[in-house]
Amino acid sequence: MKLSHPIRVAFVLACLSLLAACGGGKPVRRINPPTLSIQQLAVQADGRWLLELRVQNFSTVPMRFDTLEAGLEIEGSNVGAVFLRPAIEIPGQSADIVEATLSPGHDAATRLAEAARDGSVGYQLRGTIETGEPAKKFPLSQSSRLSPVPGRPNTYR
Repeated sequence: MKLSHPIRVAFVLACLSLLAACGGGKPVRRINPPTLSIQQLAVQADGRWLLELRVQNFSTVPMRFDTLEAGLEIEGSNVGAVFLRPAIEIPGQSADIVEATLSPGHDAATRLAEAARDGSVGYQLRGTIETGEPAKKFPLSQSSRLSPVPGRPNTYR
């Protein structure tokens, strides 16, 4: 019975040592490229497009987003440019929504409506995202699809 007692003590000490080695350090600061995607596109009565853009911070630290600049393509056709200076801070591993208005040409509006009749619409955003804290410039290339919102004419998500 006396042999098991020193073994138990050694086991407990080893476990406590491992546990102590796991703690005590500062969290690792990881700066990962953010993304920008279309949360919603709504065609207004005057023909302009209201874009709700989702800014996603994949870093472990808060980031201040100073400039969002991107060209928008719908089904491979250039629609226009989006340029925003939101000056918003987004915590690490979080997202926020910003709005932009775009005045597309008649061809782009027609192409959006035609593509939506067939189901979803492909889009691509290409440009840059600039942060002020930390001061970095990230390339942006995001592709995805939008589908018509049931019961909300001229609205896509």
